[in-house]
Amino acid sequence: MGVVRTDKWLYHYNNKWNKAKTIEEKVVCQRDLIIEPLCEIFSTNDVLGLHQYLIQMGLFLPDQSINLEYEKWSETLPWFIIKEQFLKLQHKWNGPDVKIYILPMNDHDQFLKKELGGKTGLSLDSGIVLFINSSTTKEDLLALITHEYHHICRLQAMNQAEESVTFLESMVMEGLAEFAVKEELGVGACASWTTRYDHAWTNQWFERWIRPNLQKKGRKNYLPLLYGNKELGIPLWLGYYTGYKIIESATDESDTTLRLLPLSADTFLDRSLFKT
Repeated sequence: MGVVRTDKWLYHYNNKWNKAKTIEEKVVCQRDLIIEPLCEIFSTNDVLGLHQYLIQMGLFLPDQSINLEYEKWSETLPWFIIKEQFLKLQHKWNGPDVKIYILPMNDHDQFLKKELGGKTGLSLDSGIVLFINSSTTKEDLLALITHEYHHICRLQAMNQAEESVTFLESMVMEGLAEFAVKEELGVGACASWTTRYDHAWTNQWFERWIRPNLQKKGRKNYLPLLYGNKELGIPLWLGYYTGYKIIESATDESDTTLRLLPLSADTFLDRSLFKT
């Protein structure tokens, strides 16, 4: 398993895409050469549904040229950067083997650019999908795979499936993943949401939005609490930020990712500044 050579996918995709005359042909091209090969790790035969989902999550659009991406990636070789870091972490954390797919991201999505630094990823039971662009730096690549692979290791350590994960565990997962990024690459490589509310935090947010929902199960049932929701008045990245602060306040300099991986989410909460 390990890093899948999606450069070969992109080579064939580019050739076919450049010959496509209509947007419909380009959609079919992306569906056939990018989406269908991913159905296996998503355990689905619903190609149309998976296509829509991956575009929502950051995949490049069917009408978006990736000529420049392909040229630059042929020089920077992100596949080899990711592979080296993955193998290092797998050994260090005694982690499972998974398939890792690297694909171009939606270059028109300003939210992805501004809030996530032009990179994002998805972690599944048997695979990781990374969306990056031609300007993604080596440090950002290392931070991204460290964060996403930590999710895989945490799910394994907790022996949990995504539908059974509580809101508390999801927050802890995000916090621990960034703890791992800090451990491996330094605090400067951490996501911007880890410090977003350092000067604006109010405990009312925790009491109103977080404490009543700590044991709610299934990520789809608490996504607005994790990511924020403007319409509901929930601050952006609330669950992510809180998760990092739980971990930050529950750990000290002697702690390591390997030591923290098997600890329960309740243990971290009890040790943190949010303890009941």
